[in-house]
Amino acid sequence: MRTETAWQRVVAPRPSGLPNLLVLVGFPVVALLIVVVLVALGVSGNSSGVYWQSFGTGGADPDLLAGRPQGIRSDEWLVQSSWILSQVREGFPVVNQSFPGGMDATIQNDLPTWDWSSLFRPHVVGFLFLPLDQGMAVRWWLPVVSALIAAYVFAVTVMPRRPATAAFLAIALCLSPMIQWWFLPTTIWPVAWAFAGLTAVLWAFRSSRRWPAVVAAVVTGYLTVTMVMSIYVPYMVPAAVVLVAVAVGFLVERLRTPGTTWWRTVRSLVPLAFAAAGAVVVIGVWALTRLDTIKAVLGTVYPGQRLELTGATSVEALGSLFSGPFQRSLQYGAVGGLSVNQSEAAAPLMVVVFLLPALLWVLWAGLRRRRAMDWPVLATVVVLGVLFAFLLVPHWDAVAHLLLLDRSTDARIRLAFDLLGLVAVALVAARLDAGVGARPVEDAPTGDVGAPVRSRVPWGTAGYGPVLVLVSAGFVYIGLRIGGSNVLGASHAWRIVVVLLAVGVLLVARRWIAPGALLLLVAAVVVGGGVNPLYRGVFDLATQTTAGKAVSRIVDRQPDARWVGIGGYVPTAMLLETGAHSYNGVQTYPPEEMWHEIDPSGRYEPIWNRLANVNWLDGDGAPKLSLPVRDQIRVSFDGCSRFAQQNVQYVLSDQPVTDQCVSEVREVTQGQQSLWIYRVDRR
Repeated sequence: MRTETAWQRVVAPRPSGLPNLLVLVGFPVVALLIVVVLVALGVSGNSSGVYWQSFGTGGADPDLLAGRPQGIRSDEWLVQSSWILSQVREGFPVVNQSFPGGMDATIQNDLPTWDWSSLFRPHVVGFLFLPLDQGMAVRWWLPVVSALIAAYVFAVTVMPRRPATAAFLAIALCLSPMIQWWFLPTTIWPVAWAFAGLTAVLWAFRSSRRWPAVVAAVVTGYLTVTMVMSIYVPYMVPAAVVLVAVAVGFLVERLRTPGTTWWRTVRSLVPLAFAAAGAVVVIGVWALTRLDTIKAVLGTVYPGQRLELTGATSVEALGSLFSGPFQRSLQYGAVGGLSVNQSEAAAPLMVVVFLLPALLWVLWAGLRRRRAMDWPVLATVVVLGVLFAFLLVPHWDAVAHLLLLDRSTDARIRLAFDLLGLVAVALVAARLDAGVGARPVEDAPTGDVGAPVRSRVPWGTAGYGPVLVLVSAGFVYIGLRIGGSNVLGASHAWRIVVVLLAVGVLLVARRWIAPGALLLLVAAVVVGGGVNPLYRGVFDLATQTTAGKAVSRIVDRQPDARWVGIGGYVPTAMLLETGAHSYNGVQTYPPEEMWHEIDPSGRYEPIWNRLANVNWLDGDGAPKLSLPVRDQIRVSFDGCSRFAQQNVQYVLSDQPVTDQCVSEVREVTQGQQSLWIYRVDRR
């Protein structure tokens, strides 16, 4: 008999095949301890340090610990952070009164409120009980550590003897550009939900005791509510597609197992069914109590109920999809030939595509040796094909609509490839460890009867993985070179990443799983590790700027006064963060009272009936609206107009206003930024 090593004894799974307790909780406990320390220190990855460029007094930002703020992450530092500070100033109301008429804060921008729905938004609860800096750290780290743990637990459930590999894969997933450049709770919770759901399915089938399956089901049901309340459908869709497809594969595998009956299978899924029903009830109550707001959101011109067409991906977009090795350039703002900005250009490392030869070999080997289909592997291959068909093959929109694929976008649905990458590595590792395609034990030359039989993908087949890496990188390189893109010059590390990917997928196929996964992790670190900074606290415009303090004093004296911010993003953010009631900010849906005051005739409704940032510029006469891009509304302001005379008391501008109907209250210069506060004079 083969002698069992100490490490093999440590990682030995339970008789049910599930990982033992140490393997299951070891890595999650370490990850949680690190997060607790970061929260206690008030350290997060927020990019509010962008404001230091305007208000800094010279030198480096003392709160910037590593990296640099990313201006393109304005959804985080400008939109959501500003609204969070607005909620803090107002005392976490259900209806935020920054806009005239108010906005439902339980749907808008994932905000902290004293509402029962916050129980299902654990990332915002920290604001209610902790100082601002710690609350922001909780909001930043809790979703991603949840995704990290969920991915790890799923991976180690599939390959219970490989905790190190599972940890490498989970970290690599969370460092993907698809997560780092879209780093928000609304985009990360779907990842945690997908892997929690897959784990719940596996535990339901494999656990010899009921309570682990119940715990996994309850976690999945809870995360279902958390994810749906984020209302960001484009990231829910890829997560749901992967979850459903792979779960069906596990279900069919279970049903095809000798000695398994339909009744036993259905009974094992009862906890998950109850959790799903409970989630539906909670979501239903939440939706019914906010039905008017939901109707307003769905009734917008943009995004409304936006649907994508099948086969709409261009050759350039296909190159962008496979641009993972070149993603380091995004950190220097170089996106030429990939997309319009870093977030839209973000791409997965496409590990699942590079492992496709290994997956197909596993399918073939299983059929040849056992004459049995490997249904989870088949499901992974099929869903991969469906995703590519959606991107590349036109004229099957009705089917895509049934599958919900058209509710995502070309840039967002890429998340599915990241999720499938982890699934693919885990499945290949588990099958090779189980000896798929190997000779029967009694034929083994070692005579180790009863010892695990290992197998490897043959060199000839495994070699196709690196070939796919090289071919895809060459395709992207040629496209960028022909287009004269700035990406090649900025991404000096792309050759290293190509080598890491090529060798990594080869090692995985040849069953050197942990070294292969480690190389994939290093590749992810190179392209995604430096996207977001490490920042202490939050740059609060209301308390850390002279102009913000001046506005706050006026707000304290005249809390009902209404403001307009003219110019760039600073006046808009400052008005929100000081708690002023203004006509500036990002609206999830159009507040009726506000737009009735600005546009009483409804002439500009096609412009203002959308999710968009509302900003103002100096002008003449009644407010005139324009739409430079689909999510930016510009409105002209004249202090002598009927609108201003009846509704506006103060103006905050980053440029002098020569309007005859306003008088200067104060001019403030701090760092590189000058701001003017004006009072609207009644005529």
